[in-house]
Amino acid sequence: MLNFLPQQNKKKIVSEYFLRIGVFLLLMIFASSAVLISLFAPSYFFVEYKNNTINNQLESVANKNKQKSEDPIAFIKNVNKLSTVFSTDNKSTVTYREILNKISTLKNRDIKLLSIVISNENNTGKKVLLTGTASTRDALTLFNNDLISDGFFNSVTFPISNFIMSSNSDFFATLTL
Repeated sequence: MLNFLPQQNKKKIVSEYFLRIGVFLLLMIFASSAVLISLFAPSYFFVEYKNNTINNQLESVANKNKQKSEDPIAFIKNVNKLSTVFSTDNKSTVTYREILNKISTLKNRDIKLLSIVISNENNTGKKVLLTGTASTRDALTLFNNDLISDGFFNSVTFPISNFIMSSNSDFFATLTL
């Protein structure tokens, strides 16, 4: 049907056709961008709000830290004082690991240790308190003899009440370095 029209009318119809398609495409792009903007706008405002809130909180924390900060030299001296107070080394080169390893190597299968408490004594050095259970009296006697004969501990104290029961007896001991 387009062939029956004169050449001038053909050009006019084709140009109007492309103009209509172009306008339709522009309207579709405009409509889709308006929908996308309306969908993404709330999340954008939410992100901006959160960002501003976090920045304000960061500034307030930084201001508090600046106000509370003290001289670094005084801080280091304070830490050094605290480290000497909490220091576990009272002129003794024996570490906790060595004490635990020695006790675990000296105990036999029939001895179950429930707790080991190591404390620093003022004059005597380190004091170790052991509590546990022994399946037989002989196992407890052997453990006592091994601790004494090893020579690692200065004194080993097992109360007599530990040796009363013949089986499944609870015991406690005091060892000093």
